[in-house]
Amino acid sequence: MGNKYGNYGFLQQGKMEHPPLVLFDLGVERRCQENYRFDNAQRASYGGYLLQYTLEGCGCYEHGGEKYDLPKDSGFFARVPEDSRYYLPKTAGNEGWEFFYLHFDGSAVPPFFDAVREQCGPVFSLLSGNHTCRIFFQLFEKCMRKEPLALYETGEFLYRFLSGLLRELEAPLWQGSVSVRRAIAYFREHFSTIQGIEEAANVCGISHEHLTRMFRAETGQTPLQYLTKLRIEHGLFLLLNTQDSIDSIAVSCGFLNGNYFAKVFRRYLHCSPEEYRRRNRY
Repeated sequence: MGNKYGNYGFLQQGKMEHPPLVLFDLGVERRCQENYRFDNAQRASYGGYLLQYTLEGCGCYEHGGEKYDLPKDSGFFARVPEDSRYYLPKTAGNEGWEFFYLHFDGSAVPPFFDAVREQCGPVFSLLSGNHTCRIFFQLFEKCMRKEPLALYETGEFLYRFLSGLLRELEAPLWQGSVSVRRAIAYFREHFSTIQGIEEAANVCGISHEHLTRMFRAETGQTPLQYLTKLRIEHGLFLLLNTQDSIDSIAVSCGFLNGNYFAKVFRRYLHCSPEEYRRRNRY
């Protein structure tokens, strides 16, 4: 990829005694025809979390008695110490293993770590040209230029990076088939009046079942889930920006009545529409 290589460490900035996200170090490395191996069970002094992502070549990661290859656009997310290890395989040849890594910790990390492990297991893969890599290299290139970092900038970076990673794992960026893109456009334009998913399927010229299969495969959610989220998001806007009654808002969002709107709303927000409006309006 023509990347410059290097490793950078970071001092804690600001007056916060226990920041929720702490970046220790990061870097871009290339390992080739050498003995490169780390056992995370033996790294108690290293501590925290380690994320390593392949840019070119291939590495190996072992976890839970299983061996995983790490080709381009794949990586691992480990909590150190743990019973895992990563290394340059003997089969890597002249291409070796080129990767970037992040070493970090903090009380805000475990939910991200658990979500990634639940979604993908010990290793993960991203689409080429993903936004998560771009977030990493924005900071890495700033470090290469020796530009000063603002207070809490590394914590802000980690939150953006981990949020971007989780977003791309749960709902990968996609070009989308014509049918699914057409269904999404129809939902966004008619969410308040559409009577059922069959309407969008008819517009796409396919069956309800086929649209549901395609939609789930391409977006990670069903058409009904997507439609419901559009309606709830519009409801949030109306609750915060109008004095309309709950019944009126429900109809404007495409729900049959205020009671059903409140039931679905509580499923997503864990409170009633009235409680949400009272807590969040200023």
